[in-house]
Amino acid sequence: MLSKKIIEEIKSKVDIVDVISRYVSLQKVGNNYRALCPFHTETTPSFYVNPSFKTYHCFGCGASGDVIKFVQEIEGISFIEALKRLAKEANVKLELDDTSNFHSLYLRFYSQLHEEYKKNLNDFVISYLKNRGFEEEEIEKYEFGFSPIDSDIPYKLAKKLNINSLRKLGFPHGRDPFSGRLIIPIKDEYGRVIAFGARILGEGQPKYINSYETEFFKKSSTLFLFDISKDKIKNADFAIVCEGYFDAISYHRAGLTNAVATLGTAFTKYHARKIRKLTQNIVLSFDMDSAGIKATMQSLKILLTMDFNVMVVVFEDGKDPDEILKTKGKTGLLNIVQSAIPAEVFVPKALAKKYDLKNSNAANMYINELKEWSEIFKAVPQRNENFKNAVKEILGYDIDFAKSRYFITKGATMLPTLEDMLVYLYLNFPEQFYRLDVDVNLLNFEAQKFFSFVNDENFSFEKLSKEMEDYIKMILKKMENTEIDETFIETIEKKLLERKLENRIKEIDSYLKDATDEEKKVLLQTRMELVRELKKLGR
Repeated sequence: MLSKKIIEEIKSKVDIVDVISRYVSLQKVGNNYRALCPFHTETTPSFYVNPSFKTYHCFGCGASGDVIKFVQEIEGISFIEALKRLAKEANVKLELDDTSNFHSLYLRFYSQLHEEYKKNLNDFVISYLKNRGFEEEEIEKYEFGFSPIDSDIPYKLAKKLNINSLRKLGFPHGRDPFSGRLIIPIKDEYGRVIAFGARILGEGQPKYINSYETEFFKKSSTLFLFDISKDKIKNADFAIVCEGYFDAISYHRAGLTNAVATLGTAFTKYHARKIRKLTQNIVLSFDMDSAGIKATMQSLKILLTMDFNVMVVVFEDGKDPDEILKTKGKTGLLNIVQSAIPAEVFVPKALAKKYDLKNSNAANMYINELKEWSEIFKAVPQRNENFKNAVKEILGYDIDFAKSRYFITKGATMLPTLEDMLVYLYLNFPEQFYRLDVDVNLLNFEAQKFFSFVNDENFSFEKLSKEMEDYIKMILKKMENTEIDETFIETIEKKLLERKLENRIKEIDSYLKDATDEEKKVLLQTRMELVRELKKLGR
């Protein structure tokens, strides 16, 4: 059992800013640091790190915690795994009893279960695999297994290992979910079996199923064959990412052992971070049906905003790697990969298929949809140029997306208030905020609560109420893409002066009710001067 003292010692010896900066680009703002959140897609930084409290918090998606939780979430690993990594970094010895540790039990269970499934690989299943082109040695190499019809293998094994409940091991129901299916082992990056994929033999739905998610198996962060591919990815300096088990296996059989696959789920930032440790170059190899193109587009947004260089394999006539390997052999599959096109060329071509571009309204809708992508591609000049050329080739004319009259925003947001500006400035540019003479008593109730909260000596983002978090989130969204320059500061100064003058006028109006005639004369004269000052400011 780990003591709280050991956990706190690890947290105290590890610099949270240093750890988080390995994953995101942190910018110092006053006593805190900020960045674009690594847990959701955004264009305005809403992710803050407080080194004093050793915590992080995102006002956009609500992600929050300490350095252990950050490593756990960013890597998609268990608490114990994250703790082990940080303990090593902090040079703190962890006393873990591996024989009773649940992680060890989990790995032992899956390893032995895999062996049982392999023992049940019968002639019928072997025949099925051979019909798919697998040789005997390949069937052994990829460690296929079989779960017999009405299988109770997991439960017999659990009894043997004195396991009372299989729920935490990914078997929550009273049966083997893989019964009657071909078994495909899913391993972690160290080559340890942590889950299974299973394919139905013959017709039926669903064709593929995966193990239930557990503490040690998350589809959003697991890549099939990554344990085998990681060294090759690093050496080749690019990774091939595809959708399914047999797509990835087909690439491996063709000698392209730098291929990995997602597990029937979308490509995520967790997947991208695993690959980014090895290379910044990716070839996407998804199906070219509507679902596959949608998945490709979603993956591109993630990868391009994380500065990957991305190429896309375009399969014709509904083919996939498995079929290409069968019909055209290893050379045919290699040629398909070599003919992959840049992301900036693929996007306009793929989107064009949705529209009848001879129709002017459809062409305008097409251009509007491309606008978002132009913002992504413009970060790299060569990509931007390729993108513009691809669009021109499709439309027959140039489009200046920066000035395009065809682009319509998705709805204008309300103009920011003085309170919005001040809260945003405080969070992101405190050095600019402290240049200003701000009387918080002149601000609205929500802003007063905010500044009262952050000026408390026990201030911590972790203590935010849901109401306050929503308030900050709303301001960050409203102020998205705001440029902080001298004009912005001058605008705030002007608004502060206006607020002071308006407040003074209100005070005079309240005094006038009970003032003597002589006092009224002085107050009215002062009021007129204040009104003149307001008019000079444009009010």
